[in-house]
Amino acid sequence: MNPILPPIYRDSRRLLVHTETMVLHFARYHNYTVGTDLRRQAMHIMRGVHRACYDRERVTEHLRQLVWQIDDYKLTLQLAMEIGAFTHGAKGQAHFASFEAAADLVAGIGKQCGGWQQKTTQRLHTPVGSEAAPGSKPAMSP
Repeated sequence: MNPILPPIYRDSRRLLVHTETMVLHFARYHNYTVGTDLRRQAMHIMRGVHRACYDRERVTEHLRQLVWQIDDYKLTLQLAMEIGAFTHGAKGQAHFASFEAAADLVAGIGKQCGGWQQKTTQRLHTPVGSEAAPGSKPAMSP
C-alpha cells in the first residue's frame, strides 16, 4: 500500500524532469559543467524529499538537509543564468522561460519544505495530551 504523498513529492519530481530537459538545451560546455551540477542537485532534492516522506524517525534531520539542497539548486540556477547557459543561440527567449519555470518550481518546493519543517517542529514541541483545537492559539504559560 502506498501512502499518500505530499505535493512537495510531486513538485520535486517535476523539478527533476524539468531540469533534465532544460539542460539538454544548454550549449555543450554548459551541459557538462553547470548542467551536470543542476541535474545532480535536482536528484538530491528528490532523494531528500523521498527520505523525509518515508523515514519518519529522522524527518527533522532530512528536512534540515533538504533546505540546504534546495538552496544549493537555487544558487546554481542563478549562476547558470549569470554565465549565459540560458542564452544559447537564437532560442534565448525559450531558454529564459525554462529558467523561470525552474525558478518557480524550486521556490514552491522551498516554501513547502519550510511549511513542513515548521509543522514538524511544532509537533515535536507540543506536549503529549495537550493538543489544541485547530486554529486556536496555544495557552500562555505564567
